[in-house]
This record gives sequence, C-alpha cells and structure tokens, in this order.
Amino acid sequence: MREYSIGAPHDLEEIIPSDLVDLLTKAGLRKSFAKNQLIYRQGDPADHIYLLLSGRAKTVLVGATGQEALLRIHLPHNILGLTALAGNPVRDADALAIEPVQTSAIARADLLAIMRAEPHLAEHLIQLLVERMTDFHYRVGELLSQSVEQRLARALLALSQPDPRARDALRRCEITLTHEELANLLNTRRPTVSATISRFTDAGLIRKSGRKLLVIDASGLACLCAAKPRQT
Repeated sequence: MREYSIGAPHDLEEIIPSDLVDLLTKAGLRKSFAKNQLIYRQGDPADHIYLLLSGRAKTVLVGATGQEALLRIHLPHNILGLTALAGNPVRDADALAIEPVQTSAIARADLLAIMRAEPHLAEHLIQLLVERMTDFHYRVGELLSQSVEQRLARALLALSQPDPRARDALRRCEITLTHEELANLLNTRRPTVSATISRFTDAGLIRKSGRKLLVIDASGLACLCAAKPRQT
C-alpha cells in the first residue's frame, strides 16, 4: 500500500489501480498544500476524502492533553479522510502536509456514486480500511508487550522499505521523520528515541546523515524485534 505499515509487512505498491486513480482525480477538485499546512482538522465535519497526488502527508491524533500520536505516513496515490464514509462523518485526526502536496478532494456524495458504478473501488477501500485496522491493533499490542528499543527497531525496518516510485535509489530507503515524530509514532518521549537512535548508530545498525536515517543492518534490527524484552 502507499503508506507505511508498522504491524503487518506491506510493500509500498499502489492499492488503488491506476484506472481508479485517474477516475478519482477527475472527479475531485485539485487542492495544493504547503509544507506543514493543515489539510483537515480533527473534530471537523468530514465531507470529502483526499486522494494524494504528489508529496507526503501524515495523520496525527491529538489527545485531550495535547499529546500527539502519529498514526501513519501517506505517500502519493493513497487516500486520506475515509471517515467521510462513516455514519457520523467527523474527522478523527489531523492531516498535515509533510512537504508540498497536491490532492484531489472528492465529495462524499460523488465518492459514493463512483463506488456504486465501480464496485471494485469499494473492495479496494475495504481492504485499505482492514489493513489500517490490523496495523492499529498490532501497535496497541506492541505497546503493551515490547520495549521502546524493540518498537523503534520495527518502525525503522518498516519506514526503510524502498519506495518504488522514488527516483533516487538512496532516497528510496531514507527515513526522514524527526525524533519527535518517531516518538509520537511509538507513544514515547523524544529523549528516549534520541538515546535509542544513538545506541543503534554506535552498534552499526543505522547511519545518520544530517536529519536522515539509513538502515545498515536490517537483520540486526530484526533480531532486536524478536528478542524477549528485558525485565526491569
């Protein structure tokens, strides 16, 4: 799928076939968003979905105390805002542009009409929703049973999956999330993530290049994921 999954392993191939991407693009209204610009806000009415045409976006859940949880990173030809199809269509998270993005905003009524005319679109959207639910359930279980070190190792493996659409071979595998974003992804504190990244770097598991990370020893990270957490 065109988003990173931390739980079950998925490649980054497109889940929506190109003919349906073209159909959704033509049915929507083109909208551009600058880096860090809000695409939609948690709690707002959800009357559109967004097909991401270019750039990367993230969805973030904001808690009552202001703490943020990074839900997922979306890549081009992924869909944001599927709560527009809910019985009570309200945004369940913020969506923000990580970099300049272009989207096609499709109204709920138009999307439902397309789904009735093209039933296989509904099948792909159901698959996307089920995979997101599976990933969420895995991450909840991981939070209860695994250490931060293990969770970070698994996240780095998932986030380093090569993007087949990226032109530059090195950029295909680079991890560009900040330490704060990784902490929000793992439901932990930024200093904890920074300290763990330093240990991984010293152990030769990853390499830092400016603000970017590159996995050097994937098998070593996989061994960390499989190890039993140390008792404290």
